[in-house]
Amino acid sequence: MWSSFLKRLLPRSFYGRAVLILIVPIIVIQIVLSIVFVQRHYERVTAQMTENTLRDIWFLTDQIEASPDAAPVLHELAELADAMQIEISVLPPPVVAAEEDAREWTDLAGREIIRVLRESLPAYRNVDLVSDSNTVVLFLDSRHGVLEVLIPRRLVTTSNPHQLLVIVFLASAVMALIAFQFLRLQVRPIRRLGQAAEAYGRGRSVPFRAAGAREIRAASLAFIDMRNRIDRQNTQRKLMLSGVSHDMRTPLTRMRLILSMMDDTEDKAALCAEVADLEDLLNGFLEYSRGMTPDEAKSHVDPLALVSDLLDKYAASGHAIGLCDTAQKLPRLPLHKGLMERALDNLISNALRHANDVQVSLAVCDGQWLEIAVEDDGPGILAHDRTRATEPFVRLDDARNRDQGGGVGLGLAIVTEAMRAHEGRLVLDDSPRFGGLRATMRIPLDLSS
Repeated sequence: MWSSFLKRLLPRSFYGRAVLILIVPIIVIQIVLSIVFVQRHYERVTAQMTENTLRDIWFLTDQIEASPDAAPVLHELAELADAMQIEISVLPPPVVAAEEDAREWTDLAGREIIRVLRESLPAYRNVDLVSDSNTVVLFLDSRHGVLEVLIPRRLVTTSNPHQLLVIVFLASAVMALIAFQFLRLQVRPIRRLGQAAEAYGRGRSVPFRAAGAREIRAASLAFIDMRNRIDRQNTQRKLMLSGVSHDMRTPLTRMRLILSMMDDTEDKAALCAEVADLEDLLNGFLEYSRGMTPDEAKSHVDPLALVSDLLDKYAASGHAIGLCDTAQKLPRLPLHKGLMERALDNLISNALRHANDVQVSLAVCDGQWLEIAVEDDGPGILAHDRTRATEPFVRLDDARNRDQGGGVGLGLAIVTEAMRAHEGRLVLDDSPRFGGLRATMRIPLDLSS
């Protein structure tokens, strides 16, 4: 329980945790230094200076206490008291001196002064440290009445008691600022590496160069090498799929020509079906290879117009697909238009292959995402199969009925690659409206151009 509580309190970013590692020792050192300075040095010095001044007060009060009349003694001791920088007088009755000590709660030295005076003066009555910050007003009981003793504050405590603490605090603040700047320079390469990795995971390759300390530079160079290697593999895979698909079209065309010259038999029909399946497989390969690396540049596209145009094409071919009206104003986004059309076409054709009723909706979610959802009343996909369904060449025959037409297992994989190229993601869920599958393409509104 405590570990989870501490995890919630700790910063989540590396820079925040590094700053915490830096600032906590500084604060602890300042606290320890302040306590040690106040208790071991400041309070002891104050007590020692107060005790030294008490010797003069004892001498003066003893002389007054021994005399039957206070006035002559005060007159005789006036010059000596001036040399001691102490003023002493007898308050005339009625006495208006307070019964309690007066001290500001922030006056740490005053607390020590009061402690020493109370313990060392049997005739102690009270002290006033508030009326004049530069003077200690001490009241004592005597045989002649209440004595008022005025002592300069500088005689019982240091004049600048917090000077050392202020200097240490200022020095620590300056060193902390320098350390923050150095830490920021060290964290910046890590942050850029994270941003480059995140962008590459979303299908964008941003300019990035190795910088920073030796370990960070080594990690950056490893990332650059990995990115280049993956790019080469993707390019080679695209070329291989494109080449194989293109080269196989020639023998398929010859096979179709030979089949067209044959008499209509069951064997001919079976061969024609196999050739059609093979052509669909090749078309799927080409579609997937085009989705891996978009050939077209991004352009600002109206999502509603893009969806409406595609649904009009389906309507022209006899497939009536509903479009859920939205009252929200949809922004124009920088998209790979062809890639988005292929992704949406794959979702719609996949839904039509396994369902009777299909509907498309557009909405802005949380002010951050554009959601294009395709819902159907088909059998759907089980929750534990949804992640696997987006992998290439995976067909979930148990979840989707093959008797209604099967693909090559690239439809959702193409959509996933399209979303990665647009920094978005594909979400598969149950349709609350139709009970089948709800496939949602989530695209960020702050999409990079």
